[in-house]
Amino acid sequence: MLIRKLLLFLLGFQLLLPLLSNQNPKYKELFEFIVGTKFVDVHSHPSTGHTKYQIKDPYPTLEPPISRPFWIIKKERIAVFDSMQVQALKEIYGYKKDDVTERDIAELEALSAEFWKEGEKKGFNKILDICGIEKVFSNSKFPKKNLDEKRVLWVPFADPLFYPLDPSRIKAINNHLREALQDYRNEVFELSKKFNIEFSDLPSYLTLIDTVLNDYKKNNAVALKVASGYIRTLWFDEVDEDEASKIFIDGLKGKISDWKTYKKLQDFLARYVFLKAGELSLPIHFHTGFGATATLKNLDSNPLNLESIFSDMKFKNTDFVMLHAGYPFWDKLKPILEKRNTYVEFSAVNWFVFHDELEKILYEWLTYPEASEKIMFGSDAGAPVFFWIASKNSRKALYNALSNLIEKGIINQEKAILIAEKIMRGNAIKVHRLK
Repeated sequence: MLIRKLLLFLLGFQLLLPLLSNQNPKYKELFEFIVGTKFVDVHSHPSTGHTKYQIKDPYPTLEPPISRPFWIIKKERIAVFDSMQVQALKEIYGYKKDDVTERDIAELEALSAEFWKEGEKKGFNKILDICGIEKVFSNSKFPKKNLDEKRVLWVPFADPLFYPLDPSRIKAINNHLREALQDYRNEVFELSKKFNIEFSDLPSYLTLIDTVLNDYKKNNAVALKVASGYIRTLWFDEVDEDEASKIFIDGLKGKISDWKTYKKLQDFLARYVFLKAGELSLPIHFHTGFGATATLKNLDSNPLNLESIFSDMKFKNTDFVMLHAGYPFWDKLKPILEKRNTYVEFSAVNWFVFHDELEKILYEWLTYPEASEKIMFGSDAGAPVFFWIASKNSRKALYNALSNLIEKGIINQEKAILIAEKIMRGNAIKVHRLK
């Protein structure tokens, strides 16, 4: 049994070794720990199975989209996802070339089809093993039934519950916002139909919210995602229930046309969800900072807005995770991490910025008291290449940040290993109550 375990460890070590290239690491024990330890990824959007390459990019800003399996490398662009794509394709699919041009797409599509021929479940588990990831949290409307439920955990969206009113009468909002609000309202009515709960006033609507959240918990959700930073401010005011009740009834009758009035109802409902999530031991994951839509306003998604929630003792039993490091506001988060129930992860940043900038972010956070208890790994990955890039970039940045702390005499190597374990998996396991 001991020999078998040793062989399995060595095999895993060999799989992970390419993820952190440093032939002569100064802190060998730390290096080997980071290479040999598997992440728990708290934020992802798995895109599995063979998909055809599409030239048209649906996003007006971020390129390439996280679900794209590969893309043509633009010579004039400096980007992490360009510079690391080829090595990722080699490690995952066995690609042999050192570039990706239009004439290489057919070859890559053939390699992708071959990789996924055994099915999505086996294929995605293989991706996770190659990238050194034990479990991922899949942020999606429904659980990923086609994937391994032991390794792919579910994080549903909470946002639709904040937006039950018809937005067609709301004045002075752009079409993008109106469409998003209409989509959310449609989801509310889908949920109402699913659970056979009609609502005509605020109490009956809160009953629907309770039922939905209990159902999420029953179906093994490990957290709730709030993506509202894409369409509105993350500042949630406290609103009196009587006022919210009147707005709700007026809104159902089509009498609400002012965005500020509708926001009061949104704020009340969001706060209700956050409170109930704490009762169900479901952490709230907030999209913070930058994002893949041109209409996102970074000031609205600034994590400092969340102090309206974090500083309210009503929510002392709810855990909150700020996604994407709040980038570009990452340097403002240290005092927020003093609060007992606030956490941060650095998904998307780890394939959007080079490892030296990510190293700086991690180093600065870690120099703040107790911050090592608050940081988690995430990828925000869709396609396999993004899982690989996020994993490799994060390992290198984490090793360098911790090595820097050792060099300055702030910590020793033993403590660095303990911190690495917390960031790579321990904090995520504790906060999300994983076995």
